[in-house]
Amino acid sequence: MLAQLSVLAAETAESAEKINPVVPDVIGEIFWGAVFFFLLWILMRYVCLPPLLRVRAQRDAQVQADNEAAEAASAQAEQVRRDYDATIGEARGEASRVLEEARSAAEAQRSQRVAAVETEIGAERQAAMAELEQERAAALGQLTGDVADLAVTAASKVVQAPLDPASHRATVDDYVNRSGGQR
Repeated sequence: MLAQLSVLAAETAESAEKINPVVPDVIGEIFWGAVFFFLLWILMRYVCLPPLLRVRAQRDAQVQADNEAAEAASAQAEQVRRDYDATIGEARGEASRVLEEARSAAEAQRSQRVAAVETEIGAERQAAMAELEQERAAALGQLTGDVADLAVTAASKVVQAPLDPASHRATVDDYVNRSGGQR
């Protein structure tokens, strides 16, 4: 087996001297390499490359169309936002107007009620003042009679003689009426 290995090694060394894979030694090999290179170049340039360029152009057109659609959608979204903001502004204005109308209506109704209550209170006050004046007059009349009786009784004790209350009552009433009017 060792002998076979040495024979194979010798054959490999001889074949290694004959074939140089980097630099071809035969002119025909260079010719056929150049022919196939140019055929491959023509095949790539005129057969394989145009469909690739077409696909690339379609993809660029699709990207451009998508960009334009995105810009259009963005513009439409901006318009929708502006419309929404305008609608919200109008709604706020309307709400403010309605609120102001409600406030003014409530203020008018409150003013009417206050005026009605003040009128009622004024009428009750006048009625109470009239009633008070009547009560005062009645009390003053009763008091005048009592004061006249008391004054006549006191005067009879001072003079130590009996006085007739009926005859002196007019004098005491006149005095009380004059002093009551000076207040």
